[in-house]
Parts: sequence; C-alpha cells; structure tokens
Amino acid sequence: MTGSPNPGLKNVVNIKDEPGIRRRRVFRPGSSKLPLLIVALLLMYISFSLVTRFDQLYSMQRDLDAMQKEIAEMRDKNQGLQKQLERLQSDAYVEQVAREKLGLVKPGEARIVPVQPGGSNAQGSNAVHGVRD
Repeated sequence: MTGSPNPGLKNVVNIKDEPGIRRRRVFRPGSSKLPLLIVALLLMYISFSLVTRFDQLYSMQRDLDAMQKEIAEMRDKNQGLQKQLERLQSDAYVEQVAREKLGLVKPGEARIVPVQPGGSNAQGSNAVHGVRD
C-alpha cells in the first residue's frame, strides 16, 4: 500500500497502483445512451401509431363522403321514379296509352289512321275515311 498524495488522508489505496483490483464502473445517466435510445424508440412508435391512425381516419372520411354522395344520388333517382310512377298511374297517361298503343277510342269518337303515300295499308279503305264505333 502506498500513501496518498494528500497528506490528510491515511490508509487510502491508489487502485491504479494495485495489481488484480478492478475499478468499478459508476453509472452516470448523463453519459449513458440507453435512455436516449429508449426515448427515440418510444417517439418512433408513437409517430408510427399516429400516422396509421390518421391514415385510417382519412380513409374513413373518403368512404363517408362517397356514401353521402351515393345517398344523394339515390334520393334524386327515387324522387324521379316517384314522379314517373305518379304520371304512369294518372288517368291521362292511361288514356294516352290506350289511344296510341292499343288504338282504342271513346264511344262516339272516330279513329283516323294516317296513310303512307305510295304504300299499302292493311286496313284498306277504312283507314282513309275512319271507322266509327
């Protein structure tokens, strides 16, 4: 054992001079990189989680917008079909179809069938003069 350079301390051993004695490492939080690594990994995880959530939110918002647009289109189509149904169920439309497609006439009316110039008509002379029912 050797004396210390400080004369006020007695029996102090200089570790550097003694063979076979290891120096203990002292943990110093300021010099360790482990907390910095943990914080960096935690920030990366949080960032990844936030990006994933925002991507899901954006995707859901696009889907919602598309569905709202589709609902508006379906409502417009439904209104058009309702108007068409009302028109088809009206007495005026039924009468129009009976006259044009079925060739029906009301009692006391004469049916006039136009003749094509130079063509023959299957109804013969009745087509030119009209038929009374």
